[in-house]
Amino acid sequence: MKKLCGLSCGVLLLSAFVAVVPSGVQARGLKSGRAFDTFRLPNSTVPTHYTLRLDTDVHRGVFDYTGNVQIRINVVESTNQIVLHSLRNVITHLELRNSAGLKIAYKNYEFDEEKEFLVINVATTLQANSGTYTLEIDFTNSIDRNDQAGFYRSSYEDDEGVTRYLGLTQFESVDARTSFPCYDEPGIKTTYDIFIVCGIEYHARSNAPLLGIQLMEGGKKLSTFARTPRMQTYLVAWLVSDFVYEREVLSQPQLAVATWAKPSSAHLLTYSVDASTRFMRAMEEYFGQQYSMSKIDNVAIKDADYSAGAMENWGLVTYRESAIFYEPEQGEARQVGVVTIVGHEFTHQFFGNLLAPKWWSYLWLNEGFARLYQYYVGDISHPELNLRQRFITGPLQAALRADDSLTVRPMTYYIDTRQGISRLFDSIAYDKSASVLRMMNYALGERTFQKGLRYYIQQNKDHGVVEESNLFDSIAQAAEEDAVLPISLSMQEIFGSWSNQPGVPLVKIRRDGDEYYFTQERYVAADPPAEPFTNAWWIPISYSTPSDATFEMLPAFWMPPNVSEVAYTIATAEGETVSFNPLSTGYYRIEYDEAMLQELVERMNTDHTAFKAPARARLVDDTLNIAHSRGGNYAVVLQLLNYLAKETEYVPWMVAYDNLRHLQTRLRSNAKASGLLQTFVEKLAAPMLEKYGVDQGLGDSASVQELRTIAIELACSASESCQAGAQSAVNSVARGVKRHYSASEGALLCSGLRQVNADQRKAFVEQISHALVDKNLDNIFARQYLEQSLSCTGLDMTKVESYGKYLFALSETDRSKALHRLFVESKVPLADVVESLQSELSQRTSNSVYRTNIPKVLLEVARYVTEPSEMELLNSATATYAPWIAPEIKEQLAANRRWLDRNVEPLVDALTRFLNV
Repeated sequence: MKKLCGLSCGVLLLSAFVAVVPSGVQARGLKSGRAFDTFRLPNSTVPTHYTLRLDTDVHRGVFDYTGNVQIRINVVESTNQIVLHSLRNVITHLELRNSAGLKIAYKNYEFDEEKEFLVINVATTLQANSGTYTLEIDFTNSIDRNDQAGFYRSSYEDDEGVTRYLGLTQFESVDARTSFPCYDEPGIKTTYDIFIVCGIEYHARSNAPLLGIQLMEGGKKLSTFARTPRMQTYLVAWLVSDFVYEREVLSQPQLAVATWAKPSSAHLLTYSVDASTRFMRAMEEYFGQQYSMSKIDNVAIKDADYSAGAMENWGLVTYRESAIFYEPEQGEARQVGVVTIVGHEFTHQFFGNLLAPKWWSYLWLNEGFARLYQYYVGDISHPELNLRQRFITGPLQAALRADDSLTVRPMTYYIDTRQGISRLFDSIAYDKSASVLRMMNYALGERTFQKGLRYYIQQNKDHGVVEESNLFDSIAQAAEEDAVLPISLSMQEIFGSWSNQPGVPLVKIRRDGDEYYFTQERYVAADPPAEPFTNAWWIPISYSTPSDATFEMLPAFWMPPNVSEVAYTIATAEGETVSFNPLSTGYYRIEYDEAMLQELVERMNTDHTAFKAPARARLVDDTLNIAHSRGGNYAVVLQLLNYLAKETEYVPWMVAYDNLRHLQTRLRSNAKASGLLQTFVEKLAAPMLEKYGVDQGLGDSASVQELRTIAIELACSASESCQAGAQSAVNSVARGVKRHYSASEGALLCSGLRQVNADQRKAFVEQISHALVDKNLDNIFARQYLEQSLSCTGLDMTKVESYGKYLFALSETDRSKALHRLFVESKVPLADVVESLQSELSQRTSNSVYRTNIPKVLLEVARYVTEPSEMELLNSATATYAPWIAPEIKEQLAANRRWLDRNVEPLVDALTRFLNV
């Protein structure tokens, strides 16, 4: 559908335009003017400043708003069109003026709904470099939308049970255009003056500090904000609410740090403010750059109304409540969550905000840095949390898992459609990019890499728009100054080999005396294609021996691409064993020759402390995954895993746990195989369960809490004391809901629900149902605990919530856990879940928040699908609701079948022999 508007038709379009929000892509241009052959703006005009005025009535529960935007623009290429973005905005008046303030006539304006363009056809040609023009647009819009994007509404109930509304923004990646007409591309940065009218008892917050408030008629007030730094549209933000705050003001330089939330949650804000101040100062010092405004606000939004998780809006960062609230009784595990999420969004204030990506192709320059330094600067600001080790068990594991498919994209990847841009926010942008940056940090030495990043910021902050070559040049400068690279190597070639091709390398190592021989190839979990891969990387090879840790982090050498084999001499003493990539600093897998692997496995079982914890984790992960891709060698794999019965450290167990859950997922439909695996797993985890017990200790570290939880999940069914604790956990909830629950209590509860009889389980579900609708249950963490426990009740959970609605409401982390509980532990038929997802989607409109999440949910469900009937059902759902991910779904389903065909028989044989059953 197209619309052609002259000067007087804007108001008449109100009902039609608000009702119809384009969701499909039409392969045709406009009837008049140019036919646009790309989703990119032509950029013949560019904005130099916005003045944005909004008039809201959200305080009265009225969701329509009016706006006025004045955009100063320069003409950089002679044109008779001004093209910008607009969607959902109903234009009531439009005017173009020259630098003298005189009106410039225009023929009409049009909406290209396929590309979400507003095209203004000017009556004359605007000459390049002919001075500044001002485009002024009056418009109306509404925050009554259900996609949790743009400027939209949320709500809460106050202490009297009255619903209170608020309005907030979520513009990344391309939804600023849905709230006001603008040039909505990431590489276009300019300043903003923002003015917001709201009810007198409400307040407005925006990116920049508040300058003043002016009282108006009708019980309203006008808030005026300082001019923002130059920034891109997706970072523009505002909040209209009656929230309260806790604030701390730092000096030298002055910075006001606050967290805002609904009044009843005021007591949950202290830790987030403290975490924010500590992280901000550590970050400023580490990168040698001062934060550029005098305030930064955190805003806590009801989980059900905030699908984004968190958003780094410059100076006004938004989060789910459950991500940022904290009570002292929750302990260190919750502190880890708050520090890392705050750290992620605050790192974006430099990487993403101060330095904006030229296009979404370079999203990894935002998300990779934020993912890495939420742990690495967080480890400086909060050393008590040991965050650096968590990178290995979190982002690195996620990256290796995501990067082993045939269809995975490279870090730098061009796409320009709304749908395609949304899909760039994936594990490659976040986890792989962070892992590659971390590898370079160690390969060059942290001091040199840190210097390079400081150069990167200082050399690019004035222009403020970057692409990958800017990063490479700055790091190269530091590397050259510090002479940390062989003179023949180019940083651009080294880093480019990682950013511009997909996949993870597999380094194969064989030994002949003191000579070690290295080859590389691309690792894939599935069968490689008929045509050999051409992928090759510059790989920093590190190693250590018991007597020589010189190259534990720094590379002994850089393995070049496209070389058949590299030889390297390592002299070792009698009985010494060499471990490669010993601290898991390199982003690659290692395959040892048979003799070397056997030697490592024997040493692990004899004295695993001969290797550092990350080396043990790397050996477990690589050996298991290589076995899966080949379908053999399980006797050695089980022998290696057997050492875990003596393992007590966090990093190896978390990596092993990730792999064991993966095995449970793959074998869920095979009773014999899954039974043998469970017996084996219980044998491994029983000593850890005995060590840590089932009761949370006062002051337990987050790592101990997680190890206890793993032990309960893996071995509770074989322990009488644990089963008693599990039954007690069920009874505890039956007696009433507590304010605080630990992760280990959740694991106990799930184990208990699997052992109670059907009547007891139904009674439990009924009790949860009543508790969740009880308005007195205002503790979000207790509510979250009960909601998560639903996935442990199996088929009975549908008495409270449909599978589809339930899964869409969860965060990605919680959804992953819930699916494992539903399919693996509770044996819920996969067909029931997929049918529920289809039913839920069929009731939702095209602009629902579900539309964003459906690809993620379907891809996650696909990991569990192994039977032909299940595959048919999932393919049908994909074709209907997310056809653009059909190739990935089909690849995942084919990979599932290949894995079973290749691995089940040798794995069952090996388990049978190992367990002597």
